[in-house]
Amino acid sequence: MIDEDQINFIRRNLLKYLMEDYLPFPVNKSVCYEWANGLNLKKGGETIIYTGCSYQLAELGKRFDEILPTLSKFKGIERFSSILKVFYKPRDSRSYKILRNITSVLKSSVDFGYLYEDEPYSGTILLEMGMIEEFREYAKKLIELFNSHGVKRIVTVDPHTHYTLFRIKEMFSSLWNVEIVNYFEVIKNIKIKGEGTFVFHDSCLYSRFLGMRDSIREVIKSSGIVLKEDEMITGKETSMCCGGPLAPINKEASDKIARNRAEALKSVHNKVLLACPFCYANLSPYVEAYDFAEVISGE
Repeated sequence: MIDEDQINFIRRNLLKYLMEDYLPFPVNKSVCYEWANGLNLKKGGETIIYTGCSYQLAELGKRFDEILPTLSKFKGIERFSSILKVFYKPRDSRSYKILRNITSVLKSSVDFGYLYEDEPYSGTILLEMGMIEEFREYAKKLIELFNSHGVKRIVTVDPHTHYTLFRIKEMFSSLWNVEIVNYFEVIKNIKIKGEGTFVFHDSCLYSRFLGMRDSIREVIKSSGIVLKEDEMITGKETSMCCGGPLAPINKEASDKIARNRAEALKSVHNKVLLACPFCYANLSPYVEAYDFAEVISGE
């Protein structure tokens, strides 16, 4: 559990990095858009695919969670961060493959572009840490950026980014009139690569807050995937959180929740399917896990 001084350090630097570079951590921004190199996606457009940098930063965020309690004790850490933003380029090849596969299956049903180096982080961490005023400040910056590119429709690829954009629309409905859809809502003619049976771990945001639990299951099953269910473990009211959002504040509690959730899922089936990069980062150390976008392809 981190103390109040450490929390204040985190809050101060999160907003600083976001307002300067549209990223919550001091890393080279290429980590967010490098996945799209070579795909020949058009730059921008009225409809864009928007990753919010979630898949790209999920594993990196988990590493930051581990060192956050000690960062505030190092003098001059803010000055050192400016060096990291230039030279630190962590590359998560798994997340890049997932995003490229999502892009592939989307192409058959949606005409879209991508913002490349102009794509911003969504601001999810501010919302989940209860930094509402800071979130509002950053949200205005996001709205200005999207409006400057003429964006009218955004296709999201993860639950945290999707929910965050809905909250922004809720707060600034008079300033931002965009359509927000999730890739699960628009992909067509998808098939599983080979054959597979899984137990599905629901994202709390998809299931409880966005009302997509049943529609996501329909998409999964239509691909040929067999889902094992247990009402006490995978039911709408009984499915547990992975513990991920708690990690920046209490890493020990977050890990305990993840271990308990993994054990419950394994009692249903040994292979877990999910659709959230943060759920994967938290659960994968304890169970054989796969993102939905890893196991499907377009026809």
